[in-house]
Amino acid sequence: MGVASAMRLAAKAEAGQRCTMRRAAVIGAGLLGAAAAFHLARGGWRVSVLSEGPVAGGASGASFGWINASFYHDPAHHRLRAEGIAAHHRLAAVGLAHWQGCIWHETAGAQQAAFAAQLRALGYPVEPLTRAEVARRLPALAAPEAALFLPSEGAVDAAAQAAALLQASGAEVWTGVSVQAIAVDGGRATAVVTAAGRVAADCVVLAAGTGTPALLAPLGIALPMLARPGVLVRTRPVRPVLAHILCGPGGEVRQLPSGHLLAPAAVSHQGDSAERIDQTPEALARATVARLAALLPGTDLVAEWEGQADRPVPGDGLPVLGEALPGLIVAVMHSGVTLGPLAGEAVAALADGRGAGPLWAPFAPGRFAV
Repeated sequence: MGVASAMRLAAKAEAGQRCTMRRAAVIGAGLLGAAAAFHLARGGWRVSVLSEGPVAGGASGASFGWINASFYHDPAHHRLRAEGIAAHHRLAAVGLAHWQGCIWHETAGAQQAAFAAQLRALGYPVEPLTRAEVARRLPALAAPEAALFLPSEGAVDAAAQAAALLQASGAEVWTGVSVQAIAVDGGRATAVVTAAGRVAADCVVLAAGTGTPALLAPLGIALPMLARPGVLVRTRPVRPVLAHILCGPGGEVRQLPSGHLLAPAAVSHQGDSAERIDQTPEALARATVARLAALLPGTDLVAEWEGQADRPVPGDGLPVLGEALPGLIVAVMHSGVTLGPLAGEAVAALADGRGAGPLWAPFAPGRFAV
């Protein structure tokens, strides 16, 4: 951050102390932080967003972008994710999601039928497809014997969505700002301490992804996190071959409107438990393209880009959202793409004293307290 920017931020912070309007400081400019800023601003808060890197420079910038509730840990987690889908729709004109549905065939036979029954029992829409029906929908695919179509699912460019939410929020966005600490006075969070000065706040929102535990630790708050690096591969543009998101034993893949194919390097990446990446980016890209070529025979695929980021996964694999201290709201989760807009709504409700609502009750940060 340059000297001039630091001086401007310090001046803004001083002005904020004199301002009678409620002020929120959001740490993190990924999809979670952007959604929080958007909903806080709609609620009448004056919002400053502080980020050490660029907007969506972390996990949001290297996200597959799948919005779904078919991946879940338990019924409470499923209900939360299903409402996350609804929250994306509530973004209306600001939302950038595409609702192309997903063709799912990670398992076959009795296992696939059992999975469909589980989803239907939860009220989730599921349509069985035969091989011929899959082939009609995706003629370029080496079609499986049978599959499930999940019509409510979609995808979004998480980085573009974060940028759109920040722009719509009217928040002050400060990138290149190193957050050093969260100031607490009388047991309440009152400011964010940066290298450029203090930003006073009536509410601090900590949405810093994998950087969250380090800012909580000095406050005596433990938040264990799993090491979950992720790699995303994008191919050169090809002719239209995938009208739907595809999730199968060969991994997940979707086609962007530009024609590029986008795929995580890990098969079943949402359930990936690898703690480190042992292959070079080139080797991962080659392996990913080889898997895609087997799924889409006859399609000329060449890797164009590979992105890597550490996914923010709390220690029990479940989302964290709630008030860690008076005036300090914590939001960290995987998948932030599915849950980001819903988390933003919950943050604004907490800041206004209305509570996050019963859906979030199992996911409060206090569950990690010793």
